[in-house]
Formats: sequence, C-alpha cells, structure tokens
Amino acid sequence: MNPQDFMKIAENFTEENITADEPHVTLRCEENNLNLEEVKQTLLGRGPELIRVIEDRPKVYKLYYRMSRKTELKIIADVLTYNKVNIRTIKKLSRKFRLGSIKRQRF
Repeated sequence: MNPQDFMKIAENFTEENITADEPHVTLRCEENNLNLEEVKQTLLGRGPELIRVIEDRPKVYKLYYRMSRKTELKIIADVLTYNKVNIRTIKKLSRKFRLGSIKRQRF
C-alpha cells in the first residue's frame, strides 16, 4: 500500500478516534522512551514522515515512520472498528540492528 493511500484513510481521524491495547502499548512506549500522545500525533500526520505501509492482514497495517536518519518507528494498527484506529503495538527500530546490514570488511 502506498503511504498516501493510508493518509487518505487516516485524514478523517481525531485523537478521540485512536485507541490502544492499553497495558501492552503503555509498556512498549516506556521501553522506547515515547508517550502515547506522541504516537497518536504521529498517526495523525503531525509527526515524522510515513515512509512505508504494509497491509499485514485485511485492515491491519504495519506503519513505518522515519524518526531520524538511522531510526524508524514501527506502529501496528488496525481499522477493524468503524471510524476507529486501534494501536496494537509500537517499536523503535535502529538501523544497526537490522538483519543484512553487516558491513563488508576490506582486506
């Protein structure tokens, strides 16, 4: 899915329309030094740039936002309920921990 297509879906949402799987998402926010309000603002398009959207299952999306040059924020959200977005989990991804990112050594 194209990021612009998802932004068309999400442009009608407000903070009241965004819910979260509360104990799980709160713990993930603490692990990643974020708060839930920042994540909601990111989903509304007032935060980092949305770079990639993967539709995992029907109406369940993996959203990737560029936080910095080497860091991405992954949000898994669903739009299963009418006019609601439910945040399932979040994770901050660092480029240095990505698989396949081992640099070649010159001999």
